[in-house]
Amino acid sequence: MHPAASPDSSKRPGNGGRRRKKAIIHEAETPAAGTSRIFLVLPLCYPVLPPFQRPKIYLAGSGVYFPEERITNRDLLAKIDTTEEWLDSRIGIRERRKAPAEVNTSDLGALATRVALADAGWSPASVELLVCATSTPDNLIPATASFICQKIGMNPVAFDVNAACSGFVYGLAVAQSLMQTVGYRRALLCTAEKYTRVTDYTDRSTCVFFGDSAATVALQPEEPQLGAEVVDVTMRNYNEGAALVQTPVGGYFMQDGPRTKEIALEAFTSSAGEMLRRHGLAMRDIRAFMGHQANLRVLETVGEKLGVSNGQHWYNVDMFGNQGAAGVITTLCGGIRARAGELRHDDWLLCTVFGSGFTSGSALLRWIDRR
Repeated sequence: MHPAASPDSSKRPGNGGRRRKKAIIHEAETPAAGTSRIFLVLPLCYPVLPPFQRPKIYLAGSGVYFPEERITNRDLLAKIDTTEEWLDSRIGIRERRKAPAEVNTSDLGALATRVALADAGWSPASVELLVCATSTPDNLIPATASFICQKIGMNPVAFDVNAACSGFVYGLAVAQSLMQTVGYRRALLCTAEKYTRVTDYTDRSTCVFFGDSAATVALQPEEPQLGAEVVDVTMRNYNEGAALVQTPVGGYFMQDGPRTKEIALEAFTSSAGEMLRRHGLAMRDIRAFMGHQANLRVLETVGEKLGVSNGQHWYNVDMFGNQGAAGVITTLCGGIRARAGELRHDDWLLCTVFGSGFTSGSALLRWIDRR
């Protein structure tokens, strides 16, 4: 049983032996005669683990799902005024995946999550926390995370995080923090996006980018035989640009492309550079760099600015398009599987993201291989 739910949790390990205070009960203003009183019960939050007891967090399993249907550049030529040469020179995306109309974001997330559970060797019942990072939810309420849990048949604490295309890093920060403070032992971070549902296929400036996908990582405080340590996570917002990239309720994705690209390039280089400086690293020390899969030409420019070599740069945007929050983690998972024999214990992996809001951030991972 989780410590917070145990019968005798007045003294909780990691709380210095201090007794938990009772809930604070406030009585509302004295009501008029003949009416009932209203009581507000405000439970105190869980006592947090002190810093010296906060565990490291590790990626112990992963799962990825892509729909089968492909949207090629040739398919787009029948809908918009463009050429294959323009698409290749300006964005570098050749294909994108599209989920069927009846498939929801939560369906994609559930499929990826089942694979991650099997990869980690976990039962659904053992999961205590699920964070879903998405900007294309099934509904405004309830959370897409709740639908994912329902479809798998599990009952952890579950909620969504919406940081647009930065969702993986923001969701990782949230999950890591809850594991290190509340004490969850098994958590899932799912990134799931169905951007084709909010794409206007008559708009040449946006429809060429997006594809659907989902990816889930399993997080635990015990070091796995094979996996990755979450060494550091940083986040930063550029809120002056909040209106530049939007999906209105009931509408389609829209953006100010030139201004967004300008801010994105600055945010990418600033975030990655800050993470390297925090740990005394140079880009040559990084085994693999993964950026938000916006489009290939943006990633190439970012790579040039940061000094990323071809061998360091992992991406899949050319074959799967811009997948929102899911892109960086589908790239990470795919890269690990494709290069499993090349990665060495203690290799550094750097993920840097940028999304609407504007949001940006980086996650520094250390590869673990104790085999």
